[in-house]
Amino acid sequence: MSHYFTTDNTPHEFSEIKFSFNGHVYRFKTDRGVFSKNQIDYGTEVLIKTVFEDFKGAGQLIDMGAGYGPIGTVLGRELGMEPVMVEVNEDAIQLSIENTSRENIEAGVLDRESYSEMDFSVPLYVTNPPFRAGKDTVTGILNDGFERLQKKGVLYMVVQKKQGMPSYKKHLKSLFGNVEIASKDKGYYILKSIK
Repeated sequence: MSHYFTTDNTPHEFSEIKFSFNGHVYRFKTDRGVFSKNQIDYGTEVLIKTVFEDFKGAGQLIDMGAGYGPIGTVLGRELGMEPVMVEVNEDAIQLSIENTSRENIEAGVLDRESYSEMDFSVPLYVTNPPFRAGKDTVTGILNDGFERLQKKGVLYMVVQKKQGMPSYKKHLKSLFGNVEIASKDKGYYILKSIK
């Protein structure tokens, strides 16, 4: 079976899930082969809630490893920011495009290659990284976050202890010179670093 971060040729199995946040009901189109296709996973929910309550700023945000787009879509709408959503799975890219347009959100949805060729910086970088892709991939995302953030920009990531939270916390500290646990809920930690 193909993992969610690869694109394969199996038939589509589209479905729609609902997610209520801050008095608004979001409807997301999902498909087989994408991460957490039957509901918004709890780690993503904790991440969205924490960033919504904690972050103060405007402009663009990067949602790295966007999947079908829940993080970028919700935070884009709730914070009044323009999400730039980056994903390697072609099917997930199409879903992100559809899901942001359903909410009338101006969003940039990019594959990793196109993103790498663009030179821009943002005040907010958010990720629920693809831990199954391996530590090098996740560390690469954190390094990218540091590079892409403006001065005083903020990175948030969600990680469980069993997924290597202590080592990613240490890595963020070495990159940014600071790291804190912005919130913790049911074993999910939201790590926060400021550039």
